[in-house]
Amino acid sequence: MEKVKVCVPITGQNQTEIESQARAIAATDADVVEWRFDLATALYPSVQGANAHTRDAAEDDRSANIDVSSDDVRQLQAMIARLRTLLPGKELLFTIRTQRQGGSFPNDAAAYRRFCTLALASAQLDYLDLEDTTPAEDSRALMTLAHEMGVRVIASYHDFEKTAAVEEILEKLRALRAMGADILKTAYMPVKTSDVAALLLATARFREEDAEEHPLITMSMGEIGQISRLVGGAFGSMLTFATVGECSAPGQLPIDAVRAALAQLSLL
Repeated sequence: MEKVKVCVPITGQNQTEIESQARAIAATDADVVEWRFDLATALYPSVQGANAHTRDAAEDDRSANIDVSSDDVRQLQAMIARLRTLLPGKELLFTIRTQRQGGSFPNDAAAYRRFCTLALASAQLDYLDLEDTTPAEDSRALMTLAHEMGVRVIASYHDFEKTAAVEEILEKLRALRAMGADILKTAYMPVKTSDVAALLLATARFREEDAEEHPLITMSMGEIGQISRLVGGAFGSMLTFATVGECSAPGQLPIDAVRAALAQLSLL
């Protein structure tokens, strides 16, 4: 069975919290660290302020054209450099989770593209999360830049309300593959145990269909879905999320418990 990487999120709102969490994660055997930039609200006040005076762009899928201030740019670049220093030997994943996919970042395409571009330009990332709702032109531009910088792109989709049927999950994975990303990620909220089984079955079926060409990250969220975070690797999921302190999604488990379970299942 494929060995599974363990990723721990950084969820701090400001520099102090981010650095404190990074130091704690550095002391663990996490393979990947995800910086949830959307949760670092203190680092992009210009976008937060502008969003308070514009209607939700998700209503019509148009950008509100929020300007990113030079201070926000400097804070982002400085924080990425700081994280690379604090997390030696760890791979770094940069994620902006928008409000439409359960995160805190405004649904503004221009600001999303701007911050992703700046993060890639730092030449400090290993992975970039790219939401499947990103406009096609922006998606192509970001993937082109990522690959020029040697960064692997994770095309992602999240449903915090329900789990689709097996065939629908397969269609979503195919759509993510069509984006041209390196890694495909889907996360669903189960409302019954059979939803977890559907997610795992879809993962296994897609891996067979895809001839294992595209690595997958799939999971069921919440308490019902916790088992998927432990056994997903047996079905084809290459990475699981664990916690050191705060979690970034419902159902994440402490890293020590995850590592112990993966070792027991020979997935490490």
